[in-house]
Amino acid sequence: MGKVQIKFGGEKMEKACESCGMPMKTAEEHGGEDMNNPYCKYCTDAEGKLKSMEEVRGGMIQFYMKSQGKSREEAEKFVDEHMRKMPAWK
Repeated sequence: MGKVQIKFGGEKMEKACESCGMPMKTAEEHGGEDMNNPYCKYCTDAEGKLKSMEEVRGGMIQFYMKSQGKSREEAEKFVDEHMRKMPAWK
């Protein structure tokens, strides 16, 4: 799959993780600190390889529960709908 970079006003916009959608501006935000990795540091293991769908889903559920104050049920519904739209999980 080719990488797409969107340009707006002549400037490159940051990439978004193809697993969770997190914006990635720096190498540290990319899996394995590799700017060519289409996945973020949260969706990958220490080597920059994409974690299993179950691992990513669990992390996203915890994130939405904490950051958005959602119940587990609300977070699961949101995450499941969101993940279905992401290139890594289509």
